[in-house]
Amino acid sequence: MKKLLVLLMVILFVPSGVLAQDLIMENNPEEIFVFAGDSSLYQKETWVVELKPGENIYSWEKPFSVPAEEIFIRVEGGELMSVVDDASTKSTRINIRTKEPGKGKIHLTFPLTYLSINYLYQYFWESENNVPGGTLLVDITNESQESIPASHFIISGKEFVFDLKPYETKRLVVGELPVIQGEKILQYDPSYYGDSDVHFLWSLLIPQNLLFPAKAECFEGSTSGVVFLGESYISGESPKLEIEVGKSNDITVEEKIEKQEKLNQIYNRDGEEVLYDTREKKSYQIANRSPEKKKIEVFVPLQGSYELIAHSVPLNRVESNQISFVLELEPQQETEVVLEVAGRHLTSGFAFRD
Repeated sequence: MKKLLVLLMVILFVPSGVLAQDLIMENNPEEIFVFAGDSSLYQKETWVVELKPGENIYSWEKPFSVPAEEIFIRVEGGELMSVVDDASTKSTRINIRTKEPGKGKIHLTFPLTYLSINYLYQYFWESENNVPGGTLLVDITNESQESIPASHFIISGKEFVFDLKPYETKRLVVGELPVIQGEKILQYDPSYYGDSDVHFLWSLLIPQNLLFPAKAECFEGSTSGVVFLGESYISGESPKLEIEVGKSNDITVEEKIEKQEKLNQIYNRDGEEVLYDTREKKSYQIANRSPEKKKIEVFVPLQGSYELIAHSVPLNRVESNQISFVLELEPQQETEVVLEVAGRHLTSGFAFRD
């Protein structure tokens, strides 16, 4: 147990000069607990001290592996005047000034570099429910060679008490992970995924206070039992999650360039083409071969400089170089989507590419 050494400087004014007397007391912290942040574990200690009028200097033996700039200090009962890291003794000197005598508190918070934490979201979607049920779990690992005695851990507002052996990992069930909104969607985006497959995703909206960088595992109920669909990693930056859970064999997408024409061509003196306009047409044949209704979003690379002449479905401008459209297909339904664009004053290429 670290010791808080109280160095109360009692200054006596005598004719020969100023003399100082050190009063050293040894205490244990009133409270120690470990709480979880986004990707780290932090320890908080609370020390109760007796404050004297004037200057009170305390020396705290900080953990060797914790840099001084990563220690947060807050005091009660007085004014924090200065914090000095003493490299020679590997301690931190805390200077508190107060006008009246009485009890005070020093709160110290710092990261525990020898403990690692990994968050895990598990979602289970039963066919009769509109949203999946979720569970938040954490894995805590002691990466040091020393055992950690029974300690209080606070994770997402829930308290646990346990010890950890060297290099031991414990998995904790923190609690339910509510889902505000949920939707199963399909995406066709060759430029992003690098293939021509239809990818299956769960789009979920979860509470803002339960956002962590985490791995998400997705399960689904079926007539044969529980099926593991897949896993994904999420950044914890947005409450809207898009978790890829696999690829779909029920939806097929076939794209075809129907027309690519050059118009209003301009040539230089050598007869080389230097400028032209285009008129282009592309079709998408999309079929739902499953017995269930499906929703699919198709992404189309298209620079904003091209003019949309005609389109058989509503379009969304996703980025400056990409548009998309969304279809809801009934079981066994097949449909065709046609896009027609025009390019102006081009020097090379076409809008649509194979």
